[in-house]
Amino acid sequence: MPHFLDTLPFDWSRPESRELHDFLAGIHFREGPVVEFAVRAGVKPATVAWDRPMHSVWHDLITKARNQNRLHALLEQVAENDEAVALRLRELMAAEPVVEAPAAVDSGVVWKGFDARQAWERQIFDEPTLLDVAFMRRGVELAPAVVRLLVTLESGRAYGTAFRIGEDLLLTNHHVLYDIGPGPDPDPDPGPGPGPGPRPATRVEAWLHYELDTAARHRAQTVVRCRPETITGDPVHDWAVIRADGPLPDDIPVVELADAEPVSVGERVSVIQHPNGGVKKIGMHHNIVRHVDDDVIQYWTDTEAGSSGSPVFNERWQLVGLHHRWVAVEEFGKREFRNQGRRISRVAEGLASAGVL
Repeated sequence: MPHFLDTLPFDWSRPESRELHDFLAGIHFREGPVVEFAVRAGVKPATVAWDRPMHSVWHDLITKARNQNRLHALLEQVAENDEAVALRLRELMAAEPVVEAPAAVDSGVVWKGFDARQAWERQIFDEPTLLDVAFMRRGVELAPAVVRLLVTLESGRAYGTAFRIGEDLLLTNHHVLYDIGPGPDPDPDPGPGPGPGPRPATRVEAWLHYELDTAARHRAQTVVRCRPETITGDPVHDWAVIRADGPLPDDIPVVELADAEPVSVGERVSVIQHPNGGVKKIGMHHNIVRHVDDDVIQYWTDTEAGSSGSPVFNERWQLVGLHHRWVAVEEFGKREFRNQGRRISRVAEGLASAGVL
């Protein structure tokens, strides 16, 4: 029997074929990189049915690559510069491919609702949701960068969230660090011209490590004073920065503002935050991006009061947004609530224009 990679037409009835397909679709479920693999492998891209769910795209791409005698070249491109992927592909390309252990013929165990014709494991929904454990590890590495702010304004005290973007620099929202209400003693006859405008906070504290440990006990947080005279912000794009009174500890990482890949509708974003002024939490359930434009990202990821100023990360833990509010929109005749963040590219432009970075 020929190796499954050498069958022509490609034999989709073989378990190795299905495992190859599911493996590739599980690790590369964005179209852009897959198109590049195909082009570099010499597959004629015009013959592939793109713009469909990636499970369907991979099915068609594997079939077309085999028809054009470019399947091995395609797999070489996928494996290039990724040793973990290359290892699994080498197992499948071996003379005796390594596949899932066969299910027991008769184990004596009766599964409720189980049909013997069905698979033992499967992906339940169309979109793959399995994540590498490195996803959790990277999130834990970045989490200390997120801090709780305790802000004193003319109108009272408030809380919010911020995160480290420089040696002593914290980024949050304009509405967190500026008082937009009337002053305590407004002039009864201010005369012509604009009002006094937003007034920066008079005192700011950053609470580091305000979170629970693995035993659900409060960690000993560190309170760092910040310098209100360094506050700079933009009310239009709702960002503001403040400098700590000295360098922040080394265990507080810097979140890079470097350009991330553009986030798209249907992708997922996570928000590390201090909801309701409480301990640090992460929003990452039903976290689908619902809208993207040049200025904002809208998503279903949960936030609460006090989450303003939180970082919004994509699935690769790249910073893509600065969370600042919730919005209500009309979608297909129904009202839909979403959370919203400012595109980090817009914030970075403002920081550069202000000479902050």
